[in-house]
Amino acid sequence: MTGGVTGRTDAAVLAAITLVVLGAVFGNAALFVAAAVPVSVLSVNWLARPPAPDVTVERRIDPSPVAPGDRTEVTLTVHNEGDTTVSDARFVDGVPAELSVASGTPRGCFAIRPGESESISYEIVPRHGRYEFGDPVARFRSLSGAAVRTERAAVVGDTMLSCRRDVGDVPSLEGSLRRVGIQPTDSGGTGIQFHSTREYRPGDGIRRIDWRRLAKTGDLTTVKFNETSAAETVAIVDGRPSGRRARASGYPTATELAAYAADRTIAHLVSTGNDVGLYALGVAGETVDVPILTDEGGHPWVPTGQDETTRKRIDAVLDAVVEGASGSTDSGEATTPDGSDPNGSDASFVELRRRLSGRTDVIVATPMLDELPVTLVETLVAAGNRTIVIAPDVTGHESLGQTVEHVERAIRIGRLRASDATVVDWDTRQSLSGALEAGR
Repeated sequence: MTGGVTGRTDAAVLAAITLVVLGAVFGNAALFVAAAVPVSVLSVNWLARPPAPDVTVERRIDPSPVAPGDRTEVTLTVHNEGDTTVSDARFVDGVPAELSVASGTPRGCFAIRPGESESISYEIVPRHGRYEFGDPVARFRSLSGAAVRTERAAVVGDTMLSCRRDVGDVPSLEGSLRRVGIQPTDSGGTGIQFHSTREYRPGDGIRRIDWRRLAKTGDLTTVKFNETSAAETVAIVDGRPSGRRARASGYPTATELAAYAADRTIAHLVSTGNDVGLYALGVAGETVDVPILTDEGGHPWVPTGQDETTRKRIDAVLDAVVEGASGSTDSGEATTPDGSDPNGSDASFVELRRRLSGRTDVIVATPMLDELPVTLVETLVAAGNRTIVIAPDVTGHESLGQTVEHVERAIRIGRLRASDATVVDWDTRQSLSGALEAGR
């Protein structure tokens, strides 16, 4: 530990010196006697000075890394290694300035007997990024409270908190989308499910000959099975400025949460054999670190696939979305409540629709803070694309404006549900997988 001792004895020292000097100058014995009072105070304070504490401090951060929107618990444990009681120990953990405490407190005050420990715990909901915790400030007081020792306590254990979008439970989408995993097609070919029979042709595999029919009728025929192909799903992530706001200061923004939802659902779909693509609003194609296709408006477009190159392109686009969300944030009303955001338009949606096949399912990750996502989803549903909307809720009721915004958002979600879209209204105080399970 590093630090020093401060005392509350300045007045007593000054009084003692003054009385002794005056007593010597005027030869007044009463002044010498009066000086005994502050001297007694100084003596008591000196006897009550806090011992140099022999304590160790340990920090645990669980879980880390953590997903945006999920809570992580920080526990600071102080253990008295000495053989005397620490009568008054006060600790303040070194929480990074960028983070806000969601519950609990990073402060603690307690007495610690020899060989015993005391702990403080609190929860944080971090934004995307890495955060280094500082050493806690420790303050020890004497039993009389007259002397104070302030230390900077060295910590063992965890000092870094990482928040990433690629961690956390992969949500199940079964029941929400039309196609999940390897899907049968309407055409005949190789597979495992019977489709039809046809006349045998030279070169047909011996295992595809209908031997039972050959034995019964003498006709040589070939069995056709339903071909299987990967389902196509396109994720659309809303990275426009209207989503660069948070439920509260220090919390992840709506855009970060939308990128997280898109990342986790894409990971699930790829793992179950789907071809997946990505389209991003509010992000310029030139901000993506890898070569990427764009539409006429410059929005990044990743064609559907499940290979490593496709995944790298998707990751690069989502990184650009999160980078854009790391700028200015607002915990108040949305910046463009009328949907007039220049980063999306009806013309863009028409071009997007031309890129989607009739069998493509669509996942839209958006906070639903304006009208533009409503237009997008209604366009997709009208074109016959099965659409699921994952909408992280960052609205609140702390002010009249926020309450109005919350109600307007609820109305938009109602309109989407009436249009036959599946909407997961994600209360970000719970996990994404829990929200998807509740919305099935």
